[in-house]
Amino acid sequence: MNEQTRHKLRGIRPEEIERADVRHIGPALASNSRRECVTEFRRSSFTVEECRRFYAEEIRVVAAVSSRALINAFASVPRERFMGPPPWRFSSGISLSAADYRSTSDIRDLYHDVYIALKSERFLNNGQPTIIARLLAALDLAPGKRVIHVGCGAGYYTAIIAEAVGPKGAVVALEVDPELAALSVANLRAYANLNVFNQDGATLVPSPVDAILINAGVTHPLPAWLESLKEAGVLVAPFLVGRSPASNDAIVLRIARRGQLFKAELVTILTIYPSPSLRDPAIQSLLNAGFESHALLRLRSLRLDMHDRMDTCIVHTPAFCLSAESVP
Repeated sequence: MNEQTRHKLRGIRPEEIERADVRHIGPALASNSRRECVTEFRRSSFTVEECRRFYAEEIRVVAAVSSRALINAFASVPRERFMGPPPWRFSSGISLSAADYRSTSDIRDLYHDVYIALKSERFLNNGQPTIIARLLAALDLAPGKRVIHVGCGAGYYTAIIAEAVGPKGAVVALEVDPELAALSVANLRAYANLNVFNQDGATLVPSPVDAILINAGVTHPLPAWLESLKEAGVLVAPFLVGRSPASNDAIVLRIARRGQLFKAELVTILTIYPSPSLRDPAIQSLLNAGFESHALLRLRSLRLDMHDRMDTCIVHTPAFCLSAESVP
């Protein structure tokens, strides 16, 4: 195969040839002597470390993550160590069908914006990196911070948090599923600044922390979560919406302490596995009404004080109110 033919394969520019292993594997066509050519890029030309670094940079761009500590954590934590033995089943979320899962034993396939099955029969996955990265970025992670991660799964994103807060920081991880909790303990034993408990996040005992990530769908914040936040501390949690009580759609809220008040804002929307104990159908209906009407776009605060419903109330319940009233 001459150089001109090589350069025409699938539109590859001459300067790209050095990075590609091109094989001509097709016979000449009898009628016009045209050749059927196929190019094969050997992924072995990229090391796992190179794939991990590109993956981290892709997360930085797609998820709009500005924290270098967080991006470096994505570039350093080996995702494959948290997913069990290969072959791994993964999906890019094109559909919610179980048939959408694909299988791979190539570590490099894990360094894309895909979620990986932990328990595919329950549609329980290690989350999609760019989505979870948005949640992690909203926590304002920095060296020395103390963080609680509720719903840590197999521990991959908990390891990302531990890397971002560094050895002077501390992470407490809770996982209600006994098998996943045991897997997290094994996966995270190298981190001296981290403890894992097989525990429901609803049983959390308040202790001062800088950030809390709830990695399960809920309909209401627990008082213990809010009481645990230090001044300027942040709670990031997915609040379940959807007309069906079985819906797993959620809007993610960032709630930050300002003295005795709480500033609130929208982060993103996602589909997530629900909490087994923190789902109230009546509150979900109110949340969905605010979501479908776009009223939640006015969200500015979370109020805990007792007050009558007023024009600024978006989701008003006896325990809390999502409000359009601003917080300094």
